[in-house]
Amino acid sequence: MLQADKADLKNQLKLRRLQIEEKELHFYAQSCSEVGTQAALLAGFAFGAITGVDIDADSSDAIQATWLFSICMAMLLEIGALVKAMQLSIHGPGLALRGPEGSVAHAIHVMREEYAYSKKLFYAGLFFHVAVVVLTWSKFTSWAAGSISALVLAGLGVAQERNRARCRGYRA
Repeated sequence: MLQADKADLKNQLKLRRLQIEEKELHFYAQSCSEVGTQAALLAGFAFGAITGVDIDADSSDAIQATWLFSICMAMLLEIGALVKAMQLSIHGPGLALRGPEGSVAHAIHVMREEYAYSKKLFYAGLFFHVAVVVLTWSKFTSWAAGSISALVLAGLGVAQERNRARCRGYRA
């Protein structure tokens, strides 16, 4: 009787752990899908900027080169985030479902690490803001470009601080 109760408790514990792991797996798959969607949107904006925005020919070579570099970097980083996020959202659950015993925990561990990497790529892709600042310096007078540059930098600072304050004590 005692052995049967012990075996039943072990099975219940195992079932509960799998339910929790399933929720965590779903969380990472959904989060990767959302990061991929946003990265695709920003990569599209960057591509649109490359093809549709004309930098004044009167602008210095340094401004033209900085604009082109920053917009290309933004697009490439966002495409990298998109590819990584889509790989995770597709292959992570597949690994968990089709792998051997313990594969769910392994899939969650891999997804946690790679999701952090895809978020870093996504945030690095916000390099797009550098292109906005450079574009203002090529198109507008110094006082207007300086004002917009300060506004963009202040906005990024506020967003970063809000994100840091919201995530204090939480690691994902």
